[in-house]
Amino acid sequence: MSQETNSAAWQPSARSDLQVDTAPEYVPGAGEIVIENQAVAVQPFDARIRAEAYVAVPYPAILGNSVAGTVVRVGPGSGRGGLEVGDRVVADTPVYARKGEEGATRWGGWQKYVVGRVETTAKIGNADFDQAVALPFALQTAVAALHLYLGMEKPGERLAGDGEKALIWGAGGSVGGYAVQYAKSVGYTVIATASPRGFQRLKELGASEVLDYRSSDIISQLKSLGPFKYAMTASGDGPSQLALAEVLQPEGGKFASTLGGAVSFPSNVERVYEFFAQATQKPQFKLFAGWWYQEYLPRVIREGLVEPTPVEKRAGGLAAIQRAADDVVTGVARKKLVLNPQE
Repeated sequence: MSQETNSAAWQPSARSDLQVDTAPEYVPGAGEIVIENQAVAVQPFDARIRAEAYVAVPYPAILGNSVAGTVVRVGPGSGRGGLEVGDRVVADTPVYARKGEEGATRWGGWQKYVVGRVETTAKIGNADFDQAVALPFALQTAVAALHLYLGMEKPGERLAGDGEKALIWGAGGSVGGYAVQYAKSVGYTVIATASPRGFQRLKELGASEVLDYRSSDIISQLKSLGPFKYAMTASGDGPSQLALAEVLQPEGGKFASTLGGAVSFPSNVERVYEFFAQATQKPQFKLFAGWWYQEYLPRVIREGLVEPTPVEKRAGGLAAIQRAADDVVTGVARKKLVLNPQE
C-alpha cells in the first residue's frame, strides 16, 4: 500500500457532488487496522448526509461506515483482538461517531483503504464480501433497538411457548425484515405490518400475521391481536409512531422508532429513538459490541442465520457512488447497493 494507490470519493462541502481524488496512506494506531476495501454498502443514512447534509460533518469529508475487505496493516496491540494481516473482515467504522476528531476522514468507508477499529470489526471467513457488507447496518439497527433499548432477550436466553408477541410496523424494508427475524429467533410470536407485496416474504421470515398498514381499521386489527410486549416502527414516520401509541392503549408502554420528529404522545407512551446502528460505537455498550462482533455477527454471516436483504452490485467503483447514493435517496434503488472501491 502506498499513497499513490489510495483514493477516495470526497465530498468537498455540504450537498456538493462527490469528487474522486487521492487520499492519504494510513498508519494504524493502537487498536486499529487498515482494510483494503473490497465492498461498501451505500446506506440511506450516508446518502442523506451526502444529498441533504442530514447530519453536520466537517468538510471535506469521506462518508460511509459499512465496509468489507482484507486486513493489510495491524496497529500496536491490535493483534490482541484476534485480527491479523490477511483476515477477511466486515467493519463498522466510527466516521460519524468520531467526526469531530482531527483526521476523521481515515474512518470514511468511501475509499480504497480505510482504518477500522478492532472492537467494531468481525471476521467473515470465506463469506462473500458483498453479502457480508450489506448486513450489519440494518441488522444492528433492528437488534440494538429491540435488545439494547427495549430489553428483548438474545437468542437462546428465553423459554419459548408463552405466546408473548412483538409488533413490527413497516416490516417490508431491510430493518423491518431483520426485526421480524430477530424477534422470531428469540422466541416471540411476531405480528407485522407492510404493503401487500411483502406479505409472503415476511411470513417466510417468521411473521405469524402480516397486515396492510394502509387498512382503515388497522388499529382495531392490531389491538385484536395484542397485547404486545415489544413494539417497533421500522419505517419511523410520524403516522406509524402515532399508530403504535394508539395500539398500546389503554395500558400504554414504549416503542422503538428508527426516526424521531416532533410527535405528541399520550402521557403513558414513551418513544425510544436513537441512532441504533451506531450503538456499538458507544462506550457504554462495550459488552454488546463484544457479543455483536465476536459472536453474533460472525455466526449470522457464516451460518446464514438470517435471510439477507437483496443486494444489487453496482460497477464503477468510487466514481459510481454518487449515482448510487442519489438512487438511494430518491427511492430508485429497491435493493441494498454495494460497490467495490478497488474498481
